[in-house]
Amino acid sequence: MTPAPSRSGWRAALIGVSRYVDPEFPDIPAALNNVADLARLLTAPTGSALAEHQCDVLTDPEHNAQVGKAVASAAREADDVLLVYFAGHGVVDRRGRLYLALSGTSRDHPEWSSVPFATLRDELIASPARARILILDCCFSGRAFEAMGASSSLIDGQIDIQGTYTIASSARNEPSIAPEGHRHTAFTAALLSTATNTGLTLDQLYQKVDQTLHRDGYPRPQRRTINIAGELRLFTPPALRPVSGGDASTAPIINHPTSSSTDADTLFESGRRFADEGDLIQAENSWRLAASQGHTGAMNNLATLLDTQGKVREAHEWYREAAERGNVDAMGNLAILLHQVKRVSDAELWWRRAAESGNTDAMYNLAIMLDKSRHLDEALTWYRRAAEADHTDAMHNLAIRLRYRGQLSEATTWWQRAGHRQAQRTSEKLRGPVSRKQSR
Repeated sequence: MTPAPSRSGWRAALIGVSRYVDPEFPDIPAALNNVADLARLLTAPTGSALAEHQCDVLTDPEHNAQVGKAVASAAREADDVLLVYFAGHGVVDRRGRLYLALSGTSRDHPEWSSVPFATLRDELIASPARARILILDCCFSGRAFEAMGASSSLIDGQIDIQGTYTIASSARNEPSIAPEGHRHTAFTAALLSTATNTGLTLDQLYQKVDQTLHRDGYPRPQRRTINIAGELRLFTPPALRPVSGGDASTAPIINHPTSSSTDADTLFESGRRFADEGDLIQAENSWRLAASQGHTGAMNNLATLLDTQGKVREAHEWYREAAERGNVDAMGNLAILLHQVKRVSDAELWWRRAAESGNTDAMYNLAIMLDKSRHLDEALTWYRRAAEADHTDAMHNLAIRLRYRGQLSEATTWWQRAGHRQAQRTSEKLRGPVSRKQSR
């Protein structure tokens, strides 16, 4: 196995603010999940290989001194790459200056109770790190929405920092950066989902996050890069592990089977056992870790679990990721979810891909959709293919449709193969679609 270069010179400061005293700032519960899951991914042995002491997580700070200590420490110790991430509210004062809101921030007096962006900027500039990555997942209100707009030079000028790659979420006029009931904010959900495609450069990471947010109808992020190449990789491939020396930005991507795949398989199996025992919290944790290592079965099962919890958008992200990586179960499950939210053409596309890959449930569900849309000839084709693969519900529906067409002998054969002892009556009803399927 080809090892990954060391990241001993990397430091990260992750700040999430979820609770606010000032009623002008709505709480953002997802901010805590943002920093927790980002830290988990950054410190995973098969992720970017940061040791826990290299990644400082600060949640719900009340005073700017707490943020200052975390950022200054990371900035001082980083001699290779510095990452600073902030999730919470942002605010501008009357002069258009940007502040990062803390739990105790007053909306009317941000200059006294929050972190001036200029101060954060100075810490970044002072760091000896050769490269700085700044990620702002901020919610703004009023004039600040406009200030962070693509046409604004006011805030853009404040975040132009030499040797820094900045990604800022643009909240525009939305009241919250976190969809209700979702684990993450919209921007960070896209970031974490994209990060499972480990090995992406910063430019590739940004582009895919932008595509995901645009596709899902969310505000699109902004990027500023000042004297820093976008080829640096924030998340390394799972097939790589750290060794001494080397430049992390030039780590090659290796896709040969390694012990990391075994680790992912072990986590996947642990998740299954926890789920069988009814411990869904531990199942979710295991599948998340396996999914972060690229295990598509874990992605599929995690998505199904999230869907049962009502976290549809995050479930959609994991289903799509697994489906795009070739997991056939996820293709079928993604189609079911898309069909439920009335994205019929997309659902048909994924059912076809799953059906053509041999998924009998997808063949059957595709046939039902075609049946309802009066494409009966093609529906019969897919009913028959699923029935020939021993799909009992497909046999049942195929028999009904064949009888409707007057093909009584074949209809009788399939009716009996479906397990019916009584002769088929004219009042027989078609069976409905099958539900989601977990990977085993």
